[in-house]
Amino acid sequence: MTQDPLSTPVFNPLPVAVWVLVLAIGAVELVLWAGAHGLVNWSGSAGWRVQALVTFGVSPEVQGWMLETRQFPPEHLIRYLAYGFVHLGPAQAALVVVITVALGKYCTERLGSLRMLAILALAHALGGFAFGLIAAPGTWLIGGYALIFALAGTYAGLVWSGAEGRRARIGALVLVGVLLSGRIMLAALMGGGADWVADLVACVAGYALGHVLRPGVLARLRRV
Repeated sequence: MTQDPLSTPVFNPLPVAVWVLVLAIGAVELVLWAGAHGLVNWSGSAGWRVQALVTFGVSPEVQGWMLETRQFPPEHLIRYLAYGFVHLGPAQAALVVVITVALGKYCTERLGSLRMLAILALAHALGGFAFGLIAAPGTWLIGGYALIFALAGTYAGLVWSGAEGRRARIGALVLVGVLLSGRIMLAALMGGGADWVADLVACVAGYALGHVLRPGVLARLRRV
């Protein structure tokens, strides 16, 4: 019997992990935008974005203090997970959301939501830590670029591990190469600090984790 084409779903809903990321980024940006435009009448709402930068941004001074004193209070550790949800404005947040939807759907459908969120959290945190090691004093890291580069790396790792032909694997590496080259060139042209280091480290970490932690790897290792 021929299946009715109208009964075939033409839209696959986004996985839970993608919804979590998109809603979190959108909610934070909406609150900060509303405060900056006077839509919220709370005291100090106009400066919420700056406050969020100081509260959740990664700072080389703060990281240096933690490493020197061997004190790691939760309010500082949370920075390595939260910095990617605070953006400079709606345009940056929108770009991060679009790329998160595009790459996150593919990755999460193959890894599962919990595994995907764990990979992104670790890659994101490693990117922030790398920034804190080499960034100049007085600089801050915020924005979801490290998040989308971690997604790009994870995507490339999955394509590489699941590809049957050499062409597909080369295509996965080309994707990462183009993204990283473009990011480094942009940093050089714009004179922006060490933000690109966080993106590079997050991308490499996402690639490695996406390749190693894909479903079935442990089972294959046990058979070796």
